[in-house]
Amino acid sequence: MTNRSRCAFRVHGLDCDHEVELLRAAVKDLPGVESLGFDLMNGLMTVDYIEGEIEPSRLARTISRRTGLATTLVGSESESESAGSWWARHGLLSSTIASGAALALGLAAGWFGPHLGMSPEDAGRARAVLCALAVVAGGIWLFPRTVRGILSVRLGIEVLMGLAIVGAAALGQWDEAATVAFLFGVSESLEAASIHRARRAVRRLLEVTPETAERIGPDGVVETIAADQIVAGDHVLVRAGDRVPIDGTIVKGTSSLDEKTITGESVPVSRGPGELVHAGTVNGEGTLEVEASGPLDDALITRIVEQVRAAQAGRAPVERRISRFARYYTPAVVIVAVLVMTVPPLQAWLFGGAQAVSWPLFREWFMRGLVVLVIACPCALVIATPVAVVSGLAAAARRGVLIKGGEFLEQVGRLRALAFDKTGTLTLGRPDVVEVVSAPGANGDGDVDGQRVLRIAAALGDRGGHVLGKAIARHARDLRIDVPMADDYQAIPGKGALGMVDQVEYHMGSHRYIDEAGLCHPEFHDELDKAAADVGTSVALTTAAGPLGWIRLADQPRPEAAEVVAELHKLGLQTVMLTGDNSRTAAAVARELGVGDQRAELLPADKVSAVDEYARTHGPTGMVGDGVNDAPALAAARVSVALGGVSSGAALETADIVLMADDLRPLPWLIRHSRATLRMIHQNIALAIGTKAVVLVLALFGMATLWMAIAADVGTTLVVVANALRLLRSDDA
Repeated sequence: MTNRSRCAFRVHGLDCDHEVELLRAAVKDLPGVESLGFDLMNGLMTVDYIEGEIEPSRLARTISRRTGLATTLVGSESESESAGSWWARHGLLSSTIASGAALALGLAAGWFGPHLGMSPEDAGRARAVLCALAVVAGGIWLFPRTVRGILSVRLGIEVLMGLAIVGAAALGQWDEAATVAFLFGVSESLEAASIHRARRAVRRLLEVTPETAERIGPDGVVETIAADQIVAGDHVLVRAGDRVPIDGTIVKGTSSLDEKTITGESVPVSRGPGELVHAGTVNGEGTLEVEASGPLDDALITRIVEQVRAAQAGRAPVERRISRFARYYTPAVVIVAVLVMTVPPLQAWLFGGAQAVSWPLFREWFMRGLVVLVIACPCALVIATPVAVVSGLAAAARRGVLIKGGEFLEQVGRLRALAFDKTGTLTLGRPDVVEVVSAPGANGDGDVDGQRVLRIAAALGDRGGHVLGKAIARHARDLRIDVPMADDYQAIPGKGALGMVDQVEYHMGSHRYIDEAGLCHPEFHDELDKAAADVGTSVALTTAAGPLGWIRLADQPRPEAAEVVAELHKLGLQTVMLTGDNSRTAAAVARELGVGDQRAELLPADKVSAVDEYARTHGPTGMVGDGVNDAPALAAARVSVALGGVSSGAALETADIVLMADDLRPLPWLIRHSRATLRMIHQNIALAIGTKAVVLVLALFGMATLWMAIAADVGTTLVVVANALRLLRSDDA
């Protein structure tokens, strides 16, 4: 049986698609390598390989030797041992500094030499020699990569720049050649610095867990250890103002916790004994003792970070389209450059004879062709998309919105309709008391009797396990009503319950149960029938002497739901509610929340059909649900969004997007953020293509030089990176 494994390498200089192609060429003929994956934003390459046929540490050395890119096996203690490792890490900056110094001296010799007593000829020779040294200094890093690219028949940026420099030098244009060598080094250095800044910003947003934890020993002694050494069952001390180092349950103490690293919600929440806390959250004013539920690797924030990293490693559809375009764009522009170099001289020779082809004519069009060759570099175009996508993913994670990949970030911005599950999504997903009514003729006035009905019902509900009874007891305590103890409690499955409260026997249950017990008076019967027409479920309370009243419970809408639906409508989206509940309840909820359409009494297959129908009539349709129960409809939607809650691991696995705060309010922000990310990508692409088009036209008319072309390229690259990084700072799109 063949054993397949995966290893990851950190590759210094893995910033753009041309490094990806270089790495692919380096390992494509190695035995045992099955597939490759690349994460440009984190500088990582993953390799799926067959065990026994290849050894990862040896593979790292092979990659370093073949590509000149320092490669380290992730998780290993030592760096790659390749001879060129130091040079691969520092050669670019070193050669750029040396090239710039030689170029500056050469230009100074040419300009100031005659004023310092040098003859014009000597000054010119000194300028040429120093510019040649600048070419050599810049070429020490560049030319080996140019040769590797030519041998592998790969038109990367190093090949294009190397040919341009050699061509300019061959024409005796040492100033131009030296300037291109220096500016290209500056361009690559600045691009690497920009990508490094983006990576650092993303890491700051995501890696928020502390490195150490204070573990409380069995003898009560507190010791500081590495957070990743904590195991399930350990007790950890979390002081006021500290970050919680692990997921766990509070054993002692009460405090407010800032959970925005997970949920995006900036308002601290109160937590006390028995409640869950999560790694990465910030403790407020109190000191807590927390029992760890598991190691840091199993913590929710760790899973979130891994999900975001996996999303970064993927490629959005627009990014894949740009990469495909670049594969055709570069050879096409190179062909144009060759035609610019050869067609005018050839045309002059055909129509004017050999005497018409002069050296100045050949030289002029050859230089124009070299400028076009420099323009062929697609770096700014290719890098425009991944930086914007990763910035968008990281900014969403900071807001408590976990997006599984760039394709989903892109798709959200294209949605034209959103379908919502009702229970647990637009509503709270639990019954709440909405009405307490005393029976006609019950003792005392209505206010007192209403409280008595709630007090007795809460006592019976406290003793049972039914969700309605628990909801009544919870409501009574929220109103600070003293709930007594019920004796001789007996549950009647499917109907109700009975018990003694204050030495009086009470019955609580459905209308049918009260009828069957012979405790439903005619006028009470009519009132209960009317109550049944309202939304929710009515629970009756009686004594042997007669009815006391009833309590109506219903699943309440989320407090933010109506506002969110209204905001989605302002953004131009259609909304529809899909539920298996009855039509009366569905219509009432949809009317209260302002949902555009509602479909009731649906089976899971019916929800799928409804999503498909909306996609046909309105365009791309997303589905918002709980991530598990509505799995078929979520799978059918263009994008599935789950309200995960901070403790829901299932939602992390099932949905394309998870709102970690279990709150709908980030949803309109997500729509705007996705659209802003798409606009940013389109702006960057337009800027990259537009700049190159302008320089290309200027080159064809002889109005652009080599240094102008490369300066335009480096400037565009920096602008698109800086533009994309604005998404990290945007609080609202």
